[in-house]
Amino acid sequence: MRQNFRYDTGYKTKHMIAYAEMNENFLSIIEKCNDLIFFTKKNGDFIHVTTAAEQLFGFSNDEFLQTNITDHIHPEDLSNVRERFHLLLSSPGSTVNLKLRNRTSHGEYLWIEGTATNMLDDSMQALMIRFNDITERINSENEQTLLIQEFTKRNQDLNQFVYIISHNLRTPLANLIGLINILEIDLLDDYNKGIVDLFKCSTDRLSETVFDLTHILTLKDNQGVKVTKVNVQKIFEKVCHSFNEQIKQLGVILTSNFDCNHILFNKSYLESILMNLLSNAIKYRLHSRQLEIKVSLTRDEQNTCTLTFSDNGMGIDMKSNKDKLFGLHQRFHNHITGNGVGLFITKSQITSLGGSIDVTSKVNHGTTFIITFRGEALNLLNQIRQPAQQ
Repeated sequence: MRQNFRYDTGYKTKHMIAYAEMNENFLSIIEKCNDLIFFTKKNGDFIHVTTAAEQLFGFSNDEFLQTNITDHIHPEDLSNVRERFHLLLSSPGSTVNLKLRNRTSHGEYLWIEGTATNMLDDSMQALMIRFNDITERINSENEQTLLIQEFTKRNQDLNQFVYIISHNLRTPLANLIGLINILEIDLLDDYNKGIVDLFKCSTDRLSETVFDLTHILTLKDNQGVKVTKVNVQKIFEKVCHSFNEQIKQLGVILTSNFDCNHILFNKSYLESILMNLLSNAIKYRLHSRQLEIKVSLTRDEQNTCTLTFSDNGMGIDMKSNKDKLFGLHQRFHNHITGNGVGLFITKSQITSLGGSIDVTSKVNHGTTFIITFRGEALNLLNQIRQPAQQ
C-alpha cells in the first residue's frame, strides 16, 4: 500500500528516525489491517514494526528500533536476503519476493514469506516488508519430505529383501522340481502317487509365485527397457501359436483387424500383455457358448495407437471390482485357480512406458480392454530407420 502524505511539522511518530517521517494516518490504517509488516531504512535499520509483528516475534517496537533487520535473519538466509535487497534498492518503486527465517525473542526461528517494496520517495523514506508466517506449512512440508525419504528407504529395503528371497529360493526349488520330474511314478502305489501329485502341484505354484515376484520387481525398475518399432500383428500371431492346441480344441473364434501394424514399445512387454489377455480370455470363458475374441489396432489423427482386446466370456462385476481390478493378488472368479497378478503386471508394463489401459465388462457378457500407447513415442515412428521387429 503506497500513498503520498502531507508532512505535519507538529507530529513525529514515536518510533520514527528523524529523516524517515511517516504519516500517522497511514500507520493507523496499517495497524487496523492487522498485517505483519516491517518498515526499515535503506540500510536495514528498523523504523516501525506493526503490532501484529511484535506479537509474532515477541519483541517490542522499541526493541526492534535498536536493531537492524539482518540481526534477526537466520545466518543461512542472509546471503540470499542481501541479494534480494540489492535488487530492490537498484530500482525505486520496485518489489521483490522474500522467503526467510526470522528470529523470535526466545531464540527460535519462524519461516516468513512476503514482498519487500521500495518506498524511498520524498514522503516515505522507507522499505516496506509485508509478510505471512509460513512456519506451519514449512514444517508440514519437511515432515512429508522425511516421510517420503523413510518410505523410499523402506521400499528399497523391501525390494532388496524380496530379491534375496526369490534368488535364494530359485536353486533349491529348481532342484525339487527336477527330482520330481525324474521320480519313477509308476513304481509308487496310488497313495504315494497322490502325495507326489500334490507335492508337484505345490512346487509349481511356488515356482509361479517366485517368478511373479521377480517379474514385478523388474517392472518397478524399468531403467534400460528397450523401446523399438514392434510389429503388433506378428507378436499377436506368435502368442496365438503358443495357445494353438487350446484354440483348436475349444473352437475359439479369433478376429483381428490391424489398421496399423507398428508401435513403439518393448517387444517382450507387448508379448507378455497379449499373452496375459489371451490366457485370461481362455481361462475365464463361458462354457455355455463358443468363445469369441476380437483384437484390433487403430491410429487416430493425433497419431495415437489404441489396441482393443475383447471377449464374450464370464465378465467382471465392475461395480464391485473396478477399483481393485489391477491390484496385486486380486481375483474375481475364485472357482478358477490363479495367482491374481496377471492384470497387475499387464498394467505395470503399459504404464511404465507411458501408456494407459481401461476396461469395460459385464457379467456373462464379456470384457473389453482398451490400451492406449504413448502418443509422443508414436510421433517418432517416422524418424526410426531400423527395420520392424519380426
